[in-house]
Amino acid sequence: MELKLLVTIIVLTSGLVRAEPEDDLYNFEWKGYSTNLDDPKYRLLDNVQPLHISVDLDVFLDESRFDGIVQLQVEVKENMKQIVIHQNVVSIDAVSVVNMNNEVVPLNVTHPFETDSYYEILMINFAPEVAVGRYDITIMYKGRINENPHDRGFYKGYYFYGNEKRYYATTQFQPYHARKAFPCFDEPQFKSPYVITITRDANLSPSFSNMGIADTQVLTTGRVRERFRRTPTISSYLIAFHVSDFVATNNTGTSEKPFQIISRQGPTSQHAYAAEVGFKITEVMEEYFDITYYGMGQGEPMKNDHIALPDFPSGAMENWGMVNYREAYLLYDPSNTNVMDKIFIASIMAHELAHKWFGNLVTCFWWSNLWLNESFASFFEYFSAHEADPWLELDNRFILSEVQSALSGDASPSIQPMNWSTVATNPSISAHFGTTSYAKGASVLRMLEHFVTPVVFRNALRYYLTNNSYSVGYPEDMYDSFRLAVAQDPTFATAYPRIDIGQLFDSWVQNPGSPVVEVQVNMISGLITLTQRRFQLSGTAPNNIWQIPISWTHGGSPNMDNTRPSYVLTERTGTLQKPSGRENWVLLNIGQSGLYRVNYDQENWKLLASQLRSNKDVIHKMSRSQIVNDVLFFVRAGQITIPTAFDVLDFLATETDYYVWNGALTQLEWIRRRLQHLPSAHNEFTNYLLNLVDKPVKLIGYVEGRNDSASTIQQRMQILNYACSLGHEGCISDSLAKWRQFKNNNTPVPVFARRYVYCAGLRSGDASDYDFLFEKYNSSENTADMVVMLRTLPCTKDQASIRDYLYQTMYSDKIRVHDKNNAFSFALQGNEENLPTVLDFLFENYAEIRRTYGGEARLTTAMSAVAGYLTNFEDIIKYQSWVYENQVALGGAFSTGVNVVNTAVNNLKWGNNVASEIYSEVRGRSSASSITTSFCVIALALVAKLIF
Repeated sequence: MELKLLVTIIVLTSGLVRAEPEDDLYNFEWKGYSTNLDDPKYRLLDNVQPLHISVDLDVFLDESRFDGIVQLQVEVKENMKQIVIHQNVVSIDAVSVVNMNNEVVPLNVTHPFETDSYYEILMINFAPEVAVGRYDITIMYKGRINENPHDRGFYKGYYFYGNEKRYYATTQFQPYHARKAFPCFDEPQFKSPYVITITRDANLSPSFSNMGIADTQVLTTGRVRERFRRTPTISSYLIAFHVSDFVATNNTGTSEKPFQIISRQGPTSQHAYAAEVGFKITEVMEEYFDITYYGMGQGEPMKNDHIALPDFPSGAMENWGMVNYREAYLLYDPSNTNVMDKIFIASIMAHELAHKWFGNLVTCFWWSNLWLNESFASFFEYFSAHEADPWLELDNRFILSEVQSALSGDASPSIQPMNWSTVATNPSISAHFGTTSYAKGASVLRMLEHFVTPVVFRNALRYYLTNNSYSVGYPEDMYDSFRLAVAQDPTFATAYPRIDIGQLFDSWVQNPGSPVVEVQVNMISGLITLTQRRFQLSGTAPNNIWQIPISWTHGGSPNMDNTRPSYVLTERTGTLQKPSGRENWVLLNIGQSGLYRVNYDQENWKLLASQLRSNKDVIHKMSRSQIVNDVLFFVRAGQITIPTAFDVLDFLATETDYYVWNGALTQLEWIRRRLQHLPSAHNEFTNYLLNLVDKPVKLIGYVEGRNDSASTIQQRMQILNYACSLGHEGCISDSLAKWRQFKNNNTPVPVFARRYVYCAGLRSGDASDYDFLFEKYNSSENTADMVVMLRTLPCTKDQASIRDYLYQTMYSDKIRVHDKNNAFSFALQGNEENLPTVLDFLFENYAEIRRTYGGEARLTTAMSAVAGYLTNFEDIIKYQSWVYENQVALGGAFSTGVNVVNTAVNNLKWGNNVASEIYSEVRGRSSASSITTSFCVIALALVAKLIF
């Protein structure tokens, strides 16, 4: 991505009219000659297929380089003059081709091979045209071990063993980085077996790859050569290898079912939980899919390795047989790892293990259909992990992490569909690895499971996997598998006449965004009128139509257990019928089992609000979570009246459930921040929130109970963290007491409380408190706890310490490259008053931030972090002036700066538009008598409107 931006800048500054490299000469020379190069030239045609690939790497870790030989056996399906494959190595030194008779195939005399660094391809040019048949291609080349992990490919990291700094090299190839380690067919559709060979220094541990070591040779030069067993038929992005002195533990596997946790030397005691839960998850999915993981090797024994990496740009990567993880997402220390991080370990392991079936065994044909890999991994991330460790309640957490995240992403007018057919270039490929392919796809799958029943859903997935094993899958293959499974269910056709499950599924895959169902209830006749439209926070929504499975109940006979839809809304409007003559509420989307929002008429909202205040537990907690989340999004979109919204939200004052509050907190804080430039409205809304959280804080308490559930612990963490950030006196008092015990007596703060206790301690302290916690950070051996400290260090109000913190994120070896991305967000989350210091640091050091954080994409992350904190016009002008004064030096990051300014202005505008009404509403609810809106608030809002 960075390369394309650089090319674009060079072209623009040199006055050329095209942003891509000119290849007219090449086209003229080879015009009419056959090739397997597609248009656009990022992709290859399928008229050349790899049959078997061997990769032999001579790795010099200390020198960050390697020498490579790759041998590709290919099948040519039509006569051609040129074979093209992907490459992005340092240099191609030699290319030779032989046919099936082991005869050398002559190459073009003047141009035997050429490389194109823009499209990252190697062109092998033949003298006479080669005929249909099999050929062996041998390529000798040189490669680099990237020292910036963000560059991916084969990259270098480090760790500390005591005070000694040690290095390792590992891989991250998805989606198009395998070509940095070896020339290959670097697209998911091209699958073949691989044999990997690694030569390394003898002082290192045995290397790791997808398969086990087949044989080892000790060379006379102090080197060791290890050849690994042949992989199953696999795509290039799933190949992996690792060179280091890491160590492995085998706590749960067997000789037939090996299971290893691998890490740097030191934290091996933190392997146990991952070993236990990961092995259970493997067994859960083997049973569910009726395909054993350990039988996937096509005659070779499979292994099941999971490696914790100190430096890893992604969260984890599903390489077949050797999964890579960021350390915090694999290593568990009960004394220092909180329940949220434990959840991450279980769920991320489940995500990567699910990929063994969806992604590895059956692979999406092209990245436009990435959802065929990621949606299923994101789905089973929760439900297979829930089977392995029910205490974590991951089945319910799915709603928060996937459904509500998907709906939030889909509220943007620019969101892409699950099937994004325009994916072609490397930047567009990277862009598709987002909410749509992961959270939305998983949410659609959950909706379908409720619709067709879990047994039919499972059978459909089994058909898809069995029919496409070791090959690629297309959306139509998935639809046909569902059609087959549904046809074998005698209840489906009766319950849903004229519904084609494939067409229903496809409506969610092809349509961008998600719908809102608007509900009008005639309380006299009982007729319920439904209208669907795409929900957007802004702009005019297109006229998309979904086939929406509708589950519903009503207050006359509430049933929150039956989540199987009873009706499918296939047109713009439809109707339901409840008993007539009764004024009782209607509720759609039971347990938020479907991927849609629901907006009721004012009378129905009033009835729901009354029910929630009188006896909220009549309504399922996940439906309550949806209600508050939907209402707050409707406030943002201006699609509900402010009095109605706050009438519904009143019940939160007695709500203690984690899932309900989680659906509300982010959106409540979104509103509060957009009132910050209007002090009266902001203070009144903050007081309203303090009143709202006060009773839940008292009910949940400050001490963890021996038998607390996972959700109870999470609720205590989130509600106390928010209460302390608002200035809740009880929360701050308890936090400071814990902080003093920690600082003065070295009494550890309870794991669940560390984030808000550390922050409260630093916020009320001085530079000595910052120094104390930073020393703890530097001496910690638990990565998850280090991240907690890293995000709380900038809670300090000492501005010299803030500058030191930002400086350390650039230069300290203790702060990992993937954690640097969050530095500016952390610096402002801790204390909004840090903004002047943060801005000055950004303005003075942006070039060095770009270099030390790992590239322009990381600079843009730092620049974007301030958008939500530019809450007065003077700061916006200051930021805008800096952006335009440094337009050339910022390069591709300039557009990010412009977007930040636009976002900040829009935030102020939104606050101006609602300030008076929100002020009046919350002031009235926090007072014994209704108080008229303050004239100063109205005046301030009007002045702000005039400014903008």
